[in-house]
Amino acid sequence: MTPTPKDRALAFLLGEHGLYPAEAEEALAVAAPVLAEALTRLARTADGQNARACADVAHGLKGNLLNLGLAELAQTAEQACAAARQGDLDPARRAAVTLRQALATLLPG
Repeated sequence: MTPTPKDRALAFLLGEHGLYPAEAEEALAVAAPVLAEALTRLARTADGQNARACADVAHGLKGNLLNLGLAELAQTAEQACAAARQGDLDPARRAAVTLRQALATLLPG
């Protein structure tokens, strides 16, 4: 069975950051609404045709995902960022949906 992004993030926080289990859970509890809001903003800025804001949100999302050890998901955000910088917002729209689905176990209910 493949570990969920939440499982991988917990393992990363425990191993790479040396957090205790309760600290790692607390870090994820803080990160979850931040990620959810970023995904909402990514979709909203893409739908609003605001390429600069969309690129900024995607870049921040990439950083948040890297901080949780979710490099492959951060790559999706980076691709959205790069496309938005070129004025192409469709990848950001798709990334918002893809990332929300991929992060479902991590995001607030």
